[in-house]
Amino acid sequence: MNISKTSLAMALAALSIGMSACTESQKESTEAAKEDATSMMEKAKEKSVTLYEKTKEETSELADDAADMADDAKQSASETYDEVKEKASDAYDATAEKTAKVMDATKEKASELKADAAEKLKEACIAANEKMDKDTSDC
Repeated sequence: MNISKTSLAMALAALSIGMSACTESQKESTEAAKEDATSMMEKAKEKSVTLYEKTKEETSELADDAADMADDAKQSASETYDEVKEKASDAYDATAEKTAKVMDATKEKASELKADAAEKLKEACIAANEKMDKDTSDC
């Protein structure tokens, strides 16, 4: 049994050395994988920060563009309002002027008609008084 114990002890020693070497290799492999994972995480973090900064910058630019567009729309609406207001004022002034001219022409025509009517009434009065042999001075 001495041989068996010795063989067993040697086998255990060889196995232990082999496992030790295997474990060391696994440790190295694990360390390499850990370093690779850490490196990948750092790169991902850097890309994430870069992407965040770029997105933040582009969002800021979009906000500025939107503000500019809103300001342009406001200014355009204001200009359009002023233009419409001016045209409405011009139309009102033109209508008022034409109305004043029509009123003046109507008054003038009414005066002419009144004068003509008075003249015709006077002539009728004179003609009627002459037929009745009355005095025409009251006409």
